[in-house]
Amino acid sequence: MFGCYNPSMHRIPHAAELAELADRRDAPRIEVEGRYSMRLDPCDGRGPITCALLDYSVTGVRLQLPEDMALPAEVQVLIGELSHQARIVWRNGTTIGVDFIDEHHSIF
Repeated sequence: MFGCYNPSMHRIPHAAELAELADRRDAPRIEVEGRYSMRLDPCDGRGPITCALLDYSVTGVRLQLPEDMALPAEVQVLIGELSHQARIVWRNGTTIGVDFIDEHHSIF
């Protein structure tokens, strides 16, 4: 019974739950309060979505979506000509927390 893990059983935590975890982040966040934008590619046939960048670190970003929309758990974050594999780790309405999958091993 405990030997199997089903990824669909993994619950994405609400932003309020993450407030307790803020001091356990891998890297410090830098607030930019939406002064910059970033593109998010859902890799599902839709084009890239331009989002407001709220904060960032070397391990992820917090983004404001232009509207409430369904997104897959894994996405591509586009920064200029660079592309990062990423996963959405939390969501609160149109605000999402995105973790760069391919960056953790190269930084730590």
